[in-house]
Amino acid sequence: MCRRTRLTTRLKRLLISRYGFVLLTACLVVCMNEIVCYEWMVMTWPNIDSLANKSTVRKFLLVADPQLIGEKDEGFFGLITRNDADRYLANTFSRANSYVKPDGILFLGDIFDEGLSATDDEFKRYFNRFDSIFQYKSRGNKSIVIPGDNDVGGEYYGDKNPYQRQRFSSYFGRMIQLYRQKDIEILRLDIDLRDDYLKTKQSRVLKETQSRPMTSAFRIVLNHWPMLTRSASFTKSFLHDLNPNLILKGDSHHFTIYLHDRDRSVTEILAREFLPQPVLSIDVAQTRYVHEISIPTCSYRMGVSRIGYGVLLLDTATKSAHLTILSTPRRYGYLYAYATYGICFVIGVIFIFLCSGRSITTYPRS
Repeated sequence: MCRRTRLTTRLKRLLISRYGFVLLTACLVVCMNEIVCYEWMVMTWPNIDSLANKSTVRKFLLVADPQLIGEKDEGFFGLITRNDADRYLANTFSRANSYVKPDGILFLGDIFDEGLSATDDEFKRYFNRFDSIFQYKSRGNKSIVIPGDNDVGGEYYGDKNPYQRQRFSSYFGRMIQLYRQKDIEILRLDIDLRDDYLKTKQSRVLKETQSRPMTSAFRIVLNHWPMLTRSASFTKSFLHDLNPNLILKGDSHHFTIYLHDRDRSVTEILAREFLPQPVLSIDVAQTRYVHEISIPTCSYRMGVSRIGYGVLLLDTATKSAHLTILSTPRRYGYLYAYATYGICFVIGVIFIFLCSGRSITTYPRS
């Protein structure tokens, strides 16, 4: 009891001292930046329980453009920036995964920032970091990963290399593959911005789909690059061959919903950056319209104002899809808070040092 009293007394003395104030404010800043901001974020997410708890609903977590930072382009502070970006992804993903409890996780490309230029050893290290953040290997067939231009090329002329595609496939599976489960068909594709669908990819796609359009209630195509904003001949052939009603993509880093009218062969923007309502319902039973949804990046390093994860709920009973976005904190604001505190800390230490170094002279009374 006496030992506890002495410990409490020492702690109180420390807290009211000049060093105690510095220690207390440091703990508050770290707590705010590493715990409170994430928990507050979860409290702002839309309530999906009424849909997610239905036995007829399949839940998917959508992850776009994590772009794990590489080992070449970050310079002297690379170790710090990589660790902070990885920790941010791990913190946000773990909370989104616990919130949704998904039946499947769909990764929409640009998994790595320097995948295109990585050596085999570097790529293996990048994959191990990816696995430690998203627990990819432990999820078995619950995750589907498609490549992006930062992984295998395809954004510019001359940046494509067959070996890089083979390497990506050795870690994440075939580039073009159809998944079927009850009323849901998911087709993963690798049609980049320079591909001519009719000349380079149509035969492989038709072989995978057994030369027939998809027929399930939910016909979902995953492709990192846009499909509906290309030439009319490309879009018409693609939609005729596959007959999708939902297309999920990454690439732009921004949230956008495109609506394609098959009757008029016109594509319009239905939503940009924000949904018109917390959870948007999409009728997939109709055949006239096709929705292409661009999911925002989940990495704060991409420099966009709104980042987060997508949630797709598929109700097999009503043949409807429901979409929402789980926004995540803007990390740069909290990093600026660390920098501001660091500057104040240095100034405070200097001030304390100077004050403690002064001698106090007393004069005798006359």
